Amino acid sequence: MNISNLNAKDVLEETGLNEYEAGMGFFYSELVELNTIIYLAEQIVQFPFDLFTAPDDTIFFSIVMGSFHDSSILIITRLATDQAGDLFTLPRFKNRVRELVRPEFRASFDTRLRDERFDKEVKGLFDKAKELRRHRIAHTTQEFISGNVKLSRPNISELRGLRDALNSLLDALSFSMEYMMLPIPYHPEVTHPAGSDHKTDIEKILDCIARDSLILNMPEKHPERWSRRRAHLGEEKINKINLFRRRFGLPEA
Repeated sequence: MNISNLNAKDVLEETGLNEYEAGMGFFYSELVELNTIIYLAEQIVQFPFDLFTAPDDTIFFSIVMGSFHDSSILIITRLATDQAGDLFTLPRFKNRVRELVRPEFRASFDTRLRDERFDKEVKGLFDKAKELRRHRIAHTTQEFISGNVKLSRPNISELRGLRDALNSLLDALSFSMEYMMLPIPYHPEVTHPAGSDHKTDIEKILDCIARDSLILNMPEKHPERWSRRRAHLGEEKINKINLFRRRFGLPEA
């Protein structure tokens, strides 16, 4: 039986509905925070700081990215890898939801969950995140200080993979409910009024850096200097500069 289009109240025992809704609300809130952190990190990673800023002007964003990374690891491991005591994790909640499913729907529910099992690669990334959290982020162990443990930080692509695995598991537990995993201003499927120049807050911040940069305004303010500088820029960098110049209503340089 396909339970994808059924509501939670149709699939779960009535006595467990409040527990289910409270758990889903908690994990949804946690995952929105994780999705938002990774979204912001992606915007920062994609911005060409090497073109528009000097190294001394990137300290703030370096600290922000470090904080984003640690926060992501803490949320991911808190939701997925903790095992001790009565800790509330998404895999444990999944098992609890299965107990709340009415007997006539359990086989269909099990089939649904089989498709959401973490594969070997994802499990390896969870283990990497867990070790990083244990030895360096949540604690600083003697093993780490003495160099007896080798840690590696998941990159942005790997964090996306872990986020997607958790999003997918929450979706499998949501029955007919569809969750928006980003705040409305960040969500790509939100439609804005025709003709409006909608930009997110992070886009506005990064645009200000580009718009006020020396190199973007060099063709108008220092044309001779720009001519010499342009000759040493590769096509990729020139295209990036012109992308932002067009964004600000300036002619290509």
